Amino acid sequence: MADTAKRLATYPFVVDQSKMFELMANFGWRPANEKEIPEMLALGERLINDRLISSETLAHLHDLTGITAWVFGDPVEGLVISVPLTEAGLDAVQDNEFVAKTPDDAHVAAAGQPCAAVYIGIYAGETKEARKAVMSGAGVIRMAIYAQVPCFARAATEDGARSMESLGWTPAGFGADKLWMQGALVVPEQKVA
Repeated sequence: MADTAKRLATYPFVVDQSKMFELMANFGWRPANEKEIPEMLALGERLINDRLISSETLAHLHDLTGITAWVFGDPVEGLVISVPLTEAGLDAVQDNEFVAKTPDDAHVAAAGQPCAAVYIGIYAGETKEARKAVMSGAGVIRMAIYAQVPCFARAATEDGARSMESLGWTPAGFGADKLWMQGALVVPEQKVA
């Protein structure tokens, strides 16, 4: 286990799901339905030329959190997979014990549970409009929903690394290969969870 003095600052909170739905809808995003989950994963795998999480696992995470699988367009031309993490999940990421393709339920902040970090499985768009929506939506949820907790993602492509760097992310220096991060952006006036 990593030295506790090196642990990242986090200010756990319960995600305001209605606010997240509203903010994402402003950029054309909606939660994926059962039929769209395999479609979004196929698109993501094609865009990054790599395997993602299984449809069954993603459907389970989305059921658990209510806010993990997001799609843009009909048919789907953009996707965001964001997994809110518990404090145990944050520790697991820092200790290289978090398995993004099959996360332990104890690492995932279920709906109504405190969120201590967020792991972005992918954010990508196939069309120019979808890529613009991806960047806008990802930026807004980072600033308006997840600002008080660290955020993690793997740089699956060079474009992904450039995108994260442009948003102020840096290589984590721990955890999974090609893991990037951005620490908490704000300290709340009072701890909520």
